[in-house]
Amino acid sequence: MLGAVSTSLLNVRSMPTASGGILGQLTEGMVIKGDGPFDNWLQLNYNDTFGFVSAHYLKPVNDLARLIGTVNANRLNVRQAPSSSAKHLATVSRGASIKTLAVLNDWLEIEFNGKTAYVAARFVDLVYVSKGYYAKVSADSLNVRSAPYSSANLFGQITMGGQIWVEGQQQNWSQIRFNGNRGYVASRYLMPIGNIDTKQEDPIALPDHQDDIGVPIAELGQELSRLTPSTILTVSGTSEQRNAAATWNRWGALLTELSDKKQLDVACALAVLCVESSGKGFEQNNSDRMIIRFENHKFWKFWGKHNPQQFRQHFRYSNDKVWRGHEWRREPSGEWQSFHGRQLNEWQVFEFARQLDENAAILSISMGAPQIMGFHFERIGYQSVVEMFDAFAHSIQGQINGLFDFFSPRMLQYLKDFAFEDFAGMYNGKGQKKVYGDKIQKHYAAFKKMMPNTP
Repeated sequence: MLGAVSTSLLNVRSMPTASGGILGQLTEGMVIKGDGPFDNWLQLNYNDTFGFVSAHYLKPVNDLARLIGTVNANRLNVRQAPSSSAKHLATVSRGASIKTLAVLNDWLEIEFNGKTAYVAARFVDLVYVSKGYYAKVSADSLNVRSAPYSSANLFGQITMGGQIWVEGQQQNWSQIRFNGNRGYVASRYLMPIGNIDTKQEDPIALPDHQDDIGVPIAELGQELSRLTPSTILTVSGTSEQRNAAATWNRWGALLTELSDKKQLDVACALAVLCVESSGKGFEQNNSDRMIIRFENHKFWKFWGKHNPQQFRQHFRYSNDKVWRGHEWRREPSGEWQSFHGRQLNEWQVFEFARQLDENAAILSISMGAPQIMGFHFERIGYQSVVEMFDAFAHSIQGQINGLFDFFSPRMLQYLKDFAFEDFAGMYNGKGQKKVYGDKIQKHYAAFKKMMPNTP
């Protein structure tokens, strides 16, 4: 069982009773893995021995997008598969941030350089990020570090009175966003702004056990938007199987709920997401920004044809197959550069286009996990393309809801009939329908092989 501490401090006891000796304490948000619960106690490994914590002070970890990992060893090997004998891909140092996709027994499935990899779980401290709050800096100059250690690299400093968004807590450190990166500051130099309770739940006070007892885990689970499924798949096998398993592990519960409403096999919706964006909505290696694709030929339609000379100075594409040959340059005399395939480059082109015309630029990108073009904003229920962009950039729920809103009755029927090429002709365009249809078919088959009983 995985659980996150839901109170400021939680005692780890030597025995599963309120009178057991205190071995130590866990802080709010820390994620633990243990056996149970048994009689409301969870057994876990703690400092090379067994310890027990009250399950009443744990909340379920059912949104893996909110898991933040920090390496606690001097050096940690990143491997191709969840095995100590698997191919060694790289080594990361103490304090490095780990993007966790799934917890597989003694291993963590992580995102590494845009691909799936694995690290030993015991060498990573996991924190379940809270909803967060604004705080004001109370020190003259507050250091922002790369990890929750006083010896970690210095990102920069924030002066007194500066306002920051606190994502969560890790021991005596607060996790924040700083210049697009995840950083850490000493919590004692922060003052929450307004009447904010930084706890996620109020504990139930009991005289003989009030430091250990909180809201029952079942009640907490009902309050949280569920993304991850109860069955987590091992990410292994073919590239399609790995992609399908990783996508399922991230959002399987939400996909199942929305597919049931449409009377659709969840494997169909999952396969579409796998093909569109490899099952991801945000890119960690690009400051966790939404995945986009900027289409030069669409920007010509919405802006370029009204400003042809300026457009041709900065953008170009093939005349016959307009989805090919996309290049750009910032200066009219600069060298042409391709940009598809790397999110940092996609965003550079997009931000440049936004300076020319924001609405036209957003109309010209495909967004998030379902890669829906901005010009479809009205079709999926938004009053403006900016409203759609903000919703997709804010949460994965917005993106996946948008996918199901985008499905027309004919698209749904094609999926229900497993006519994936016909579906791709409507979703991706007739010029690419065979390519995308084959990809959807392969991902559908890969997922059904792993989860044959999904409806």
